Order: sequence, then structure tokens, then C-alpha cells
Amino acid sequence: MFISDQKDTVLRGVGSNTMNKFGIVFDSTVYINKKILEENNVKVASLNVVAGTESYRELDIDNKFVFDMQDKGASFTTSQPAPGEFLNAYEELINQGIKKIFVVTLSKNISGTYQSALIAKNMLEEPNNVHVFDTMLAAFGTEMIGIELIDMINSGKTEEEIVTRITKIIGTSGQMFTVENLFSLAKGGRLTATQAMIGTVLRVKPIIKVVDGKLKLDKKERSYKKVHNYFLETIKKESNGYENITFYITETSSPESGLVLKGEIEEHFPKAKITFTDYLGPVFSIHVGKKGYGLSWFAE
Repeated sequence: MFISDQKDTVLRGVGSNTMNKFGIVFDSTVYINKKILEENNVKVASLNVVAGTESYRELDIDNKFVFDMQDKGASFTTSQPAPGEFLNAYEELINQGIKKIFVVTLSKNISGTYQSALIAKNMLEEPNNVHVFDTMLAAFGTEMIGIELIDMINSGKTEEEIVTRITKIIGTSGQMFTVENLFSLAKGGRLTATQAMIGTVLRVKPIIKVVDGKLKLDKKERSYKKVHNYFLETIKKESNGYENITFYITETSSPESGLVLKGEIEEHFPKAKITFTDYLGPVFSIHVGKKGYGLSWFAE
């Protein structure tokens, strides 16, 4: 879901649906509004959420299901889609007459999803008709790449233009987020239970950064103001030399923090384009918990 000054622009682009030449496949952590996916004939390969001996397709459950089970003591892991999920999506588009398929996945250094997409690609008679993008990002970062891809296709861009620009913006992209509940990170294996307990007592705000396509506990701060300052310092450093920066802010039950962050971004980056998203699905929410927010960006 999009709640932003950019909403009309983004939705006009994706709503026109000129995808008669190109097809799109996302993995299920590209958390774009279902209506937009349907309007643009985007196919989705589902990751899985695993609790004990039970495995659930992410597309078949919601966050309430996950949080309710966590509250009862359940622990979760996640797994990539089987290659067959991608193969079915490719074949469905090919049967519709699509000649070129673009695939967007979360980072290969976080999940085996990218590899599953490649395995399925190589099972086709004409594998070169499928281009798989490793975003080197996760969740709302992959959503950012997905929206840009849809918008380019609906703007009539050529295959070469699409591949060139998407590759470039992946190269200048970044992603950071913070969470309220450290125990969610512990359950997801990002912190030990002891670290989570100490951090909670001290009211530590962890900053998770995507580095080389991996989730890294980058810094710990004691206030959201300091978290925001670190966000902005990092973006300034990593986007040095670029004039146009596009931001995607995500917030899950933390709209006030997201709006404060938006104001600070506008103060430091007057030309910034800012889009809000407010949904993270079960695979990512397992690690983030019920409240968290962050941002992804790219520079051009």
C-alpha cells in the first residue's frame, strides 16, 4: 500500500498496464499492493514460513497468524520458494505470449530465492528470455526495485533501457531499519536472547543495515533521534555526488516515526522523492516484529 505525495504518480504508471511485451515475476517478499500486482499481470513465487514440522506458503498466511503463534511460544524459520514456483510463473507468462520476463528477488546473500529463480530459468527451452535481478536488498528494498521496474515497463522503455537502469539503481541503493522489540531479532537469529534482554532494559534501538546483500547489526543508539541522525549521515556518505535521491520509507504501526523521518529527509535532501509503504509480510515480520520502520533509497 502506498501513502505518499508520490502516490498518484506511481499508481498512474502501474495502472496503465502496457505489459504486452514484457512479463514480471516477483518473489513474495516484494510487498507491493495486491491490486497493483493484478492490474499489471505480475506473477509471484512464494517463500515459506516454517514452524517445527509445518511449512506455510507466505502467500497463504498473514502477520496476525505469525504473531499469534509467536505469542504462544512458536519459533519460525523461513525458506526460499521451490524452483517449481518460479517455473510455473514463467510458463504461465510464456503461455500468454510474453517474450521477455523480468524477475525481482531479495538478496542472494539472505536467501536461496535468487538461486531458485535461476534454476527455474535454466529449465526453460529459451532461458535467455528470462532476466533475474538480484536486488541485494530485502523486503521494502525489493519493493522499491519492483515499483521502479513496473513504472519503466508502463512508460514504454526498451529491454536495454530497463536492464541498464535497474542494474544501476541496484548499484546505488541502500537500506536500513530499526525495530522496537529486540526479541524479534533474537527469534530470527540476528541477536542472542541475552543481547536482546540487555538491549531492552537499556532501551537500545538497533540499526540493521543491508551490507553486501546481508543483514548486519550496524549500530545501536539510545533514541530515535540518534537513529535518524545515523540514517541521514549514512545516506549523505553513500550518495555523495548524486543529485537525485529516491526514498522509500516503510513503517509498520509506527506512522509518527515515519513522518518525522520524512521531514528530516526533506530538510537534508530538498530534491528527494519520497514514497511511503506500510506493509511487511510474514517472512520479514518474523525478524522485525510488530513495530519497526526504516528506509531504502537509490541515487541517480
